[in-house]
Formats: sequence, structure tokens, C-alpha cells
Amino acid sequence: MDLRHLRYFIAVAEELHFTRAARRLHIAQPPMSRQIRELEKELGVTLFNRTRRQVELTDAGQVFLVKARQVLRAAESAVLETQRAERGETGKLAVGFFEQTAYTLLPPILRAFNQRFPEVDVQLRWFPVIGQVGALEQGEVDIAFVRPVTDLSAVTKQLLLTEPFVVAVPASHPLAARDVVSIEECAKERIINYTQHLAPDYHAAIMRACALAGFVPERPLDVGQVYTALGLVSAGVGIAFAPASVQRMHFDGLLYKPLRGRPLESMTYLAWLQPAPPILLTAFVEIAMQVMGEAAMNTF
Repeated sequence: MDLRHLRYFIAVAEELHFTRAARRLHIAQPPMSRQIRELEKELGVTLFNRTRRQVELTDAGQVFLVKARQVLRAAESAVLETQRAERGETGKLAVGFFEQTAYTLLPPILRAFNQRFPEVDVQLRWFPVIGQVGALEQGEVDIAFVRPVTDLSAVTKQLLLTEPFVVAVPASHPLAARDVVSIEECAKERIINYTQHLAPDYHAAIMRACALAGFVPERPLDVGQVYTALGLVSAGVGIAFAPASVQRMHFDGLLYKPLRGRPLESMTYLAWLQPAPPILLTAFVEIAMQVMGEAAMNTF
């Protein structure tokens, strides 16, 4: 038995006429009748009661019609799903992200990807920025947002965004009246930095920029996340340097000011392990680059 037998049977069952069924399938009537007889022989049952005037389904034929339709639908579905998988339209993709990307880069990229691949199960998994490469190496994610906080030589990476830092200051602070702020003007301020073991790249870059400006931060306060730093700035605890993309986050009593001369920059990559990434992973990277290109620096 093959799918052709089922199609012939269903056509005859629906038309209740061998000639009309043959015409519907664009074949001759004698081969159609022969295929139905072979099917009945293989099943060991009579599917049709045949007379000179009419063709009727037997009770066994009624049952087989229901099952035959189910089999054909399943076969057609299998073909379609297989073709969609080949095109990357179905499947799963595990994406690693860290806190800052959750409210900057990830939302527009995820919206664009879900619009293009609505049937793909995107599994989002949070890790601290220092844990992203480890998550890739352990197979916990397929692709991850990373910053150069650890050795990236073991992964394939695509630079997604290079952005300057801005300085976040309390709205009542004298620096809030400036159009642009220099690092030197922050020498006497309490600087909210990022914990070295959680964000070593940011911590080191800020300390180096301050040193090049001729000072060491007084009464520094280290925190684990950018969002925490901004919250403390809004409370008047100090000032903080943050990537420009965080400006979409609004806090009462906080203003963002550009830094003169771009003394600080942040780089964010997409990283994965496979040297020849599968179609869904490739599509995610391409869509992410497209989103970044369209947004340029107007959004971020």
C-alpha cells in the first residue's frame, strides 16, 4: 500500500463513481479500478459495493475513509513541516542575554526575528555578562550577546554595536546644565562604577579614563548592573558612566549627557560556537545586523 492507493480510494469514495474519480485525478478508469481491487486484496476487505447503477461504501470502507484521510493529512503535514524546517521557519533557538541587553538591544531584534519566524521557539536565557561564553561552551545556548569581558578566541563572533558612553547625572546636579561633559569635570564627583568581577571591561575602562584625566575616583561605589547604577544616580548618590543605548531607560531626577571626545566606548557582539552556523542561527545574526543598521545611533 502506498499514498497513491489512498488517494485513489478517497477519490472514488467521494465521487462514488469510478469514471468521475479517474477524471478528477487525470488518469484512465481501468488503472483506477485495478488499484482499488489491489487495495481491497491487500486489506482483505471489501471497500465498495458495486452494482451497474451505483457504487457505495461498505461499513469497512466508511472506517477506512476516515483513516485514509488522516494518513494523507499527516503525510502532507510532514512534507510541509520538513520543508519549513529546511527553510529555517520552525525549530528552536536558545539565546543568551545579559541584563543591559534586555532593555536595549534585545527587544527590537527579538521583535524583528519573531515577525520573520513566528513558528520558531526562541528560548531566552539570562546569564551575567561574564557567563555568556561559558553558557555557549556548555551548550546551554546556541547564540549569545557578549562583551569582551573574557577570552573570545574560542567562539565565532559578529560585532553588533560599538557605542560611546554617556554620563548619567542627577537632574539637580550642576553638570545637568551642561550640553557636554568631560571626564575631567567629574574628578570631584562620587562615581558609581561596576563591580570588577561582574563587569571587568567597564570597570577597567572607567578607571583608565579617570587615570588619563588625572584623577582617581573619590569614594567610589561599585554595583553589579547598569540599571542599579542608574537608580542610584536618580537618588542623588553620585554619577555614573553608561553605554549610550541605556538612554531609552527613563528615571525621575536623572539626565544623560554626552561625554566630550568619546573617552569611553562599549562593544557588544553576537557569539556562537559552530564555524558553519545552522540556518536559524544565521538568520538571527542577519536580522540583528539589519535592525542595528536601520536603528544606527538614532535609537541607541
